[in-house]
Amino acid sequence: MQNSTNMRILELLRFLYERTDENHPATVSDIIAHLNGKGIQAVRQTVYADTNALIDAGIDIVVVKSTQNQYFMGSRLFEYPELKMLTDAVASSKIISAKKSEELVQKLCRLAGTYQAEQLQKFAALSSRVKPYNEKVYYIIDNIQTAIGNHQQIRFQYYEWQYLLIKDQRGRPLYFNTEADDRIDFFTR
Repeated sequence: MQNSTNMRILELLRFLYERTDENHPATVSDIIAHLNGKGIQAVRQTVYADTNALIDAGIDIVVVKSTQNQYFMGSRLFEYPELKMLTDAVASSKIISAKKSEELVQKLCRLAGTYQAEQLQKFAALSSRVKPYNEKVYYIIDNIQTAIGNHQQIRFQYYEWQYLLIKDQRGRPLYFNTEADDRIDFFTR
């Protein structure tokens, strides 16, 4: 019995975290339907008791009292405007590869509700910045920051960059970056 109660409360918390926000509250009927869809038995009294238990535990669940009470997550680790700012910074960064940008945006979207995550995905897709193909940049920056934090001396070797625009067989542009020593890095758009 205790295990099913714990599962019900955890699933209720997951539902509220992933599917609700101030613009998309859930009614008790919505919550019961979700829990029953997951094979978890729930009635109105258990939903009331479980949401009160989460609130007593310090979870910020907002209850809008009406004929049909509505519930949504009040605050999250990051507010939506903060996530938009971080998503924009990642998506428009010249030094983060397209693949790594996509991974980071996906992680940021997990910190938002479903509806806000969809908006963040659309927002990130608007960035048309040329991105490097080189995945090592992410780790190079980490090494530089670690060295600086450890008060170690770092050394850079500078190159002259030249950009060439070449199209593939289908006419799509491929971006190449050639360094002075004839090494080639691929860029995606």
